Amino acid sequence: MGGEISTGDRDKQTHRSVFLFSSPTTIMTDLRDLGLSSYEDRAYRSMLGLGPVSAMELAEASGVPEGRIYDVLDSLETRGLVRAQTHSRPKQYLAVEPAVAIDRLVETRSRELRAEIDRYEVLGDQLVEELSAETTVDERFLTTAIGTADATELLLERIEMADEEVVMVADVFTSEFDVAEMGPNVLDHVGAAIERGVDISLLVPRDLVAEVPGGLLERIEHPPFDDDAFRVRFTDRLHGGFFLIDHVELCFEVTNPMEPDAVVGLLNVKDPSFALELESQFRKHWEQAERYDPGDDPSGSH
Repeated sequence: MGGEISTGDRDKQTHRSVFLFSSPTTIMTDLRDLGLSSYEDRAYRSMLGLGPVSAMELAEASGVPEGRIYDVLDSLETRGLVRAQTHSRPKQYLAVEPAVAIDRLVETRSRELRAEIDRYEVLGDQLVEELSAETTVDERFLTTAIGTADATELLLERIEMADEEVVMVADVFTSEFDVAEMGPNVLDHVGAAIERGVDISLLVPRDLVAEVPGGLLERIEHPPFDDDAFRVRFTDRLHGGFFLIDHVELCFEVTNPMEPDAVVGLLNVKDPSFALELESQFRKHWEQAERYDPGDDPSGSH
């Protein structure tokens, strides 16, 4: 009868087409990729053309040593690739249909790979904790990133590493920063920071918000940006910009002296005393700045 094919059925058909319509050499390689040994592969493929067969007959037909054939058949039976006819003497074995066999192998292998991924993720978390405990960082350090791509990557990395607060101060969008193209990625990182409990404070001129595409403004009207941890205020008293990470780390855009609106790189500085001084100045401007609520007209018109 006709009808729609479910997603699961389509996936199974895909697996079957990959394995059943390949060359014999490809089938052998792919079956091994799915967890079969060389002997198991040879035994199963031989059984497909033999019908019910005894262990000794299969050993002779497949070339699997007689001393190994029972272990091979036990493994194939455990995997659900063969059925044993226990009432016959000697015991007879029959291969299950290839489509069923492949589905079972894929399911088992997928489950094993997911378990392996979980194990690596746990191991990764343990290593991060262990290595972080052993890491000694000087109170002050300075790194640089040259070029727009590297500068953006470094900035997003520092936002990703924030634990407590990110302060973002900007007076203009530089010519290299395409808000429509790069803005969504920045918002993704900021949103992820908010979700893990980081406070975000953004201080900008009102007309800078007016340059943001409407789609991005709509995003900050919804979770997680509607949280109290995300705050925006306006001021016209800015001359440049910086990012303050967790009260101790600063990022400054390095502009081209010949083209003030063009960025040539990013300066990343960890200096607690310098950061404290800038944060103190930021707090004074913040208290005097105009609050922005998502949904407000950024142009200030009514």
